[in-house]
Amino acid sequence: MNILSKQLHFTPLLRKSSFFVLLVFTAAIILVGSNFSMISTQAKTEQSFKWSNVNIQGMGYVTGMAIAPVEPYDVYIRTDVGGAYRFDRRNNKWLPLMDMFNTNFSKGGIGLESIAIDPQKPSHVYAAVNHGSSIITEGGRKKYKYSGEIMVSQDRGNTWKPTGLGKKDVFVGADKQYRSDTGERLAVDPNNSNIVYFASRRDGLWRSDAKQEWTQVNGGLPSANSLPEYKKSNGKENKDIPGFTFVAFDRNSGKANQATKTIYVGIHGKGVWSSSDTGESWRNIAGEKDPLRGTVAKDGTLYVSFGTKPESGGKKSGGVRKYKNNKWTDITPDGIEKVYSAVAVQPDNPNMVLAISDKYLYRSDNGGNTWKKQTMYMGAYDANYPKDKVNPSAPKYYQSYSGTGASVVVIDPANPQRVWWTNGFGVACTDNINAENPNFRWLMNNLEELDPNIVRVPPVPKSQGGADLISAVQDMIGFRHLNRYQVPLEKINPANIDINPAFKWANPDWKKYPVPFPHVAGATGMDYAYKKPNYAAFVGFHQWQGFYPIHGLTKDNGKTWQAFESIPAENMWKAEKSKREKMIAMGGQIAMSPTNPNNMVWSPTWGPYTHYTMDAGKTWQLARNLDHDPKPKPFDPNNDKHTHYDALPKSWANSINPWLSSYILAADRQDPTGKTFYYYNGWTFYYSQDGGANWKKGASNKLPTWMVRPAIVSNPTKQGDVWMSFARNPEELEGNKLYRSTDGGKTFNTIASVDTCEFVTFGKGASDKNPNVYIFGRVGGAKKDTMYVSQNMGNTWKQISNPEVQQFPGITWLEGDMRSPNLVYAALWGRGIMVGEIDNPPST
Repeated sequence: MNILSKQLHFTPLLRKSSFFVLLVFTAAIILVGSNFSMISTQAKTEQSFKWSNVNIQGMGYVTGMAIAPVEPYDVYIRTDVGGAYRFDRRNNKWLPLMDMFNTNFSKGGIGLESIAIDPQKPSHVYAAVNHGSSIITEGGRKKYKYSGEIMVSQDRGNTWKPTGLGKKDVFVGADKQYRSDTGERLAVDPNNSNIVYFASRRDGLWRSDAKQEWTQVNGGLPSANSLPEYKKSNGKENKDIPGFTFVAFDRNSGKANQATKTIYVGIHGKGVWSSSDTGESWRNIAGEKDPLRGTVAKDGTLYVSFGTKPESGGKKSGGVRKYKNNKWTDITPDGIEKVYSAVAVQPDNPNMVLAISDKYLYRSDNGGNTWKKQTMYMGAYDANYPKDKVNPSAPKYYQSYSGTGASVVVIDPANPQRVWWTNGFGVACTDNINAENPNFRWLMNNLEELDPNIVRVPPVPKSQGGADLISAVQDMIGFRHLNRYQVPLEKINPANIDINPAFKWANPDWKKYPVPFPHVAGATGMDYAYKKPNYAAFVGFHQWQGFYPIHGLTKDNGKTWQAFESIPAENMWKAEKSKREKMIAMGGQIAMSPTNPNNMVWSPTWGPYTHYTMDAGKTWQLARNLDHDPKPKPFDPNNDKHTHYDALPKSWANSINPWLSSYILAADRQDPTGKTFYYYNGWTFYYSQDGGANWKKGASNKLPTWMVRPAIVSNPTKQGDVWMSFARNPEELEGNKLYRSTDGGKTFNTIASVDTCEFVTFGKGASDKNPNVYIFGRVGGAKKDTMYVSQNMGNTWKQISNPEVQQFPGITWLEGDMRSPNLVYAALWGRGIMVGEIDNPPST
């Protein structure tokens, strides 16, 4: 996913139901490591590291599903940012299928626009992704150029290869609007495995034949740029356009090994189109203007779900219709002022039809003549809505809205009583769809699609109840993971968060947001006091009710959180300089003194400049730059940069958007006074020795620039020992060196033993003065990024991951445990949190 473009397209749960910009999974035990050799002539004992997911079980849109129509009836799901999964029916868990790809593969986390199975060869699976298909040079740097690619696996998703669509420059938007409502865009001809179709958002219909060449299909179809949503109302390119939404075949119109004659294509804004001559010519068969998903029953009846989400926020519209014998019949179950995200039909019973819209499931046993309506109660007990029904299968942190934002519903060909259902939390299933009120249960074992921003491991001893880790994430703010193998009982729920004034109308009875926090929100930065590790703080932003700050302080290792009493604010000029307005801090990064938890520094993404507090957030003051340039001449009092010429400058990476966490701020873990902080604005390193009030320049123009994820990491065992990694931008090929300063940031040198480094962290080592150093990068001429550990401060390294199996796609952070040796965590955008350890995880 393009991190830089994620600023206006997330929609968590409903995920991106209101916003893009945008997060996401039971004892996920994926063993991808075994014995790995030393990268050094001074090799010592080989270590056996195993990598698995921290058990969270939730978040991240599951946008589509495909089930093989014949044994072994494999179930595949696609996600908007976490790759593809196959369900292991025997062991009742999900198997991730794309961890072997790196961050470059799809420009971040791996999102799928569509997924399809070859009906005749069920081990063959196709996936539509955004892929770096060619290399260009831009600004002196080699970069991938991304376009839509259709990947194929011939072994049930264990290995993949491209089919060649990438060179056609077709747009794929796996995380864009309508991603959870359309499909399947990919379809394999049920009579001829050589023929594959792909319906794209912005580039029309494409077909691949026996020659493995992709060609655009015309034959009377409307051109993509003629669609009403092709451009936004302001004339700009609309990447959220649903465009060509589905392809469906009538298998009865073909013969074995010959092309199927009757094909249907949905085109949002232009209706449903049909071909009766294997795709050579097409005609509009009317229907509604906004088809989303389509499926053909055994008797040839076409069922289509419809829906439109107005760009301006107007009323939604939609419906369900069926088409047979050249006639459309409206079978909309529950009014037309809603989007119907999916329709499904039982393979051996054309009259058994299902449809979904948001939190409602509709069932018909007579082809849509009449319907039964069911509200999907999929949450645990929610104190904010105590009267809502509780789903016993839901993790305790799932709130009442966990049943909203339905994406797809599918009837299992292995058992027509079993129905699968997905949304922005994950996948649920019932084994008795014909019951009066079918009981849907979550099936989330090893489905980890959370979007974590940062992971922290405060060194509170386990014997004293210390958590394994605390996470800051999108959608759910974060979690206190008491045990990494067990699903958390609750998310982070800060008390006393102010209501966004713009949404007072939506919360007329609330003076503060209640606990548990009732909406989707993300924590972008988190830190703790190293010498007093029960104290920690986070900052972030509200994702449902406008961009608005959320924040919190804990004094009990993350068990409870309280909002700061105040937040940084300044009167700053609006973009057009028409007037000044109050700007409040939102998102960004926070650092906490190792000895004085009341002393924190906050660098917001949006709003005011960096501020510091000495009283735990009761008051905040502007951080000053002692090495500033002279006061501008002429001085413009209407220019915020001029009025802040002596302030600590904003960081470029930290200011891009709140969906991107850049780790440009840190506290020195071993300063006995607790007053040393570090900061990087993208060009110059700064340090403060008075609690963040005043800053001086350190190394300047000696470190990589224009990097979106720089990371300052302080050695927790030695004062003034600062390391910096510069993860290559998602589209860039070439990595950066690992940097180290032993004088508190005044100078930096590279670590000679490391070729490139994406992230670095420290963990418990042989002694209190000799920590383990972990990196994700390349050592000794390696061609692929790999996890390494050093037991001698970077002189030699041991490989602790298998780069052929695990590439940690979308990695955002690395965090070691200073209490336990050989324990390290990796936060992955769209794949949750991975833990690497030597000891076998206990069963749960």
